[in-house]
Order: sequence, then structure tokens, then C-alpha cells
Amino acid sequence: MRWEKGIIKVNNVESQDSTRITICSDWAPRDQYEYIMENDPTRIYGDLLPVIQTSDLSIVNVETTLGNRGEPIHKGGPNLRGSEKTIQALTHVPFHIGCLANNHTMDYGREGLSETINLLKNAGIQVTGAGLSGEEAAKPFITNVNDTTVGIINCAEGEECRSVDGGPGVHGLHIQKTTEQIRELKKKTDLVLVIFHGGREHIPSPPLYVTKDLRKLAKAGADAVISHHPHVPQGIEMYHGVPIVYSQGNFVFWQKSEQYFHHAGYMVHLDLSDRKIKQLVVTPYLIKQYGLELMKGEEKSQFLKDLQYLSTILSDDTKVTNVWDAVVDDVGLDAIAEALKENANLLQTKDIKGAAWLHNIFFTPAHRELYLRALKRATTGETGNAPNWAKDLVQYWKKPIIY
Repeated sequence: MRWEKGIIKVNNVESQDSTRITICSDWAPRDQYEYIMENDPTRIYGDLLPVIQTSDLSIVNVETTLGNRGEPIHKGGPNLRGSEKTIQALTHVPFHIGCLANNHTMDYGREGLSETINLLKNAGIQVTGAGLSGEEAAKPFITNVNDTTVGIINCAEGEECRSVDGGPGVHGLHIQKTTEQIRELKKKTDLVLVIFHGGREHIPSPPLYVTKDLRKLAKAGADAVISHHPHVPQGIEMYHGVPIVYSQGNFVFWQKSEQYFHHAGYMVHLDLSDRKIKQLVVTPYLIKQYGLELMKGEEKSQFLKDLQYLSTILSDDTKVTNVWDAVVDDVGLDAIAEALKENANLLQTKDIKGAAWLHNIFFTPAHRELYLRALKRATTGETGNAPNWAKDLVQYWKKPIIY
């Protein structure tokens, strides 16, 4: 691995011919970004634009509903929506595929999802990962990129947007079904790419349940597994020759936060030769108030060093658990008890918000696993006993922006 250049060798390929697939993470026309997208569509990408445009296939996570149809669903988090006009910020690049398996594309119900899908398709952007039925949502996307047939499976934890009992929504990760999907898709394509949206937000390293699940996808035959959702960058693992990216951080997704890593992320480029992934290349960038900017100089070097350090942790399940315990300790039992109490009180007063929040806690692994781990550690007297190095890492990942 040439971390100083952001290059990870995957396969030894003699051919010099190369095809590039670029995967970008969370895209949503939020706050001031919506105005920019409507009035100067490509400005939002800054000097990333020519980097994306050199790709043969560009993929982005469309983490919002688009248009004005539908009513907001009851959920634990915000309901996101962007205007139809902001789609030009996708088509002017252009992005070829919009991934919809995330926790926001059903924010305005079936009607909002239907409009989002239709608007994107009518604009010439292919979609995957969501649909008006579970079968439609789960359907892999197959495309030819130069001489390579690529199959894409887009899945997510999904939270309140997940398809349930075959209904409308996003394609949920189900290990047994998804691994079978991979095996079947492998028979029809040269490469299988899994794009996953899930895990715990705002933390430097994924919980063990995430690493175990994504390794199973690699073992089933995925040629690469690329993930987003945590809103901060996380490391990259080479698992039996398969690159697993655990979080790219934000992309075109503005957060009103003073934390540095909410405003730092990376694109993933898969360079192909002879129908194989030759190398994975990381392009780090900053998410600034009025758009994106490539990282440069010492800041880029430090970011790649941090990413390399996170990546070394991933090969040791004990260290992965240490960081997860530090996250649990950082949240704290008092905060967990207060959140449960507050929403239980809402439930008693028949406030739907309380029911929606509690349902999400029990339904979504990212929340459920944190609560279970906190309670288990409390019963064994381990609360607060995470190693200091892991606690320091959790705090470092919340470091402030220095202007």
C-alpha cells in the first residue's frame, strides 16, 4: 500500500489499459448548497470536478428525496428534500448512477420515493438500491464499462426507509440473501461491486458487527465493498485481496458542525485492467461552506496518515472492539437513560415522535448494538474501562476545525 499517495494495490495486472470507476458518498442539497446547485450546478464540486470527469463510470449516493410530492414520514432523524432543479448538479458532471439505498430516500413516503426515482431517470441518471417494492429495490444494476461487465448491489441498514415485507423503500442488507445475490451476480458479470450505507455515525472505526458483515460480502465474491453513512471518514481493509472501505465520510453534504472530520472525506477510484481491479485510489477533499476543495500539501499528508492508522486497527478485532467500547463510554449511560426516558414519556402521551424514535433504536443495528453493548458492559462492571488510546482516538475524531 502506498499510503502517502493514497494508492492501494489490489491485483497484479500487466496490461497498461485502464478503466476508472469513481464512487462518491453522501450527496444532498442542504442549506446553502441547494441555492448553489440550482444556480451554478458544477460550482459545488470545485476542483474535484475534473477529477470526477476523468472517470468512465461515476456513482454517487443520492441521500435525499427530490421534488415536492409526498408527506414526511415519522422518523427519529430529519426528513431531507431537495428541489427538482438541483438534479442539474448531478447531470452536469455527469454522474451516471445514483445509489438510493440510504436512510433518506423514503423520507416523504412512497410518493416522494416514486417522484425521486422518476426525476432521476428522466434526467438520464440510472438508479439502484430502492424501489416501490422490495423486489425492485433489491434488483442489482448491471452495466458495461468499456470491456468490463460490472454488477452493482446497493444495500443499507436503511433505518425507517428500509423496505419491509416487500413494500416500498430501500434494499436492506440481509447477510444470507445478499451473499446469495453476490454469488448469482458473479456468474453474469466480470466484477461485483457492493455499495453499503450503514454503521454508527460520527465515529472513527466501525463496530465489529459491521466488519464481520462486510467481510462476509467479500468472502461471497464481491470484488470491492464501498461504504458510507457515518458522516466521517473511516479506514480501509484489504480482506483476502478484497478492498473494504468502511466510510468515505461526507461528500456534497453540508453539516452545521465545528468538527473537522464532518468536513473531510474521500472519493474512491477503482482502476480496472483486464477486467480486474488493479488498484484503489483515494482522493481526499474538504467540504467547505460553499463547496468542495481538494486537500493539498501537509493537510492531505496528515489525512492519509490518519486513514492509514485507522486501517491498521481494522485487522485486529480486539482493537476494533476497544474503539467501539470507547464510543459507548463516550455516549455514556446517563445520556442513554435520558434518551430512553424522554421518548418513553412521549410514547405515554401518544406522541408519535416517541414511538418513531424508539422503533428506530430497536430496528436499526447501528443504534441497537450501541445500546446492547452499553447495557452489557454496565452489567459486567466494565463501563468506562475502554483503553486510553481508544478513548483518545474517539476524541481526536471530534477535533475542531482550525480556521
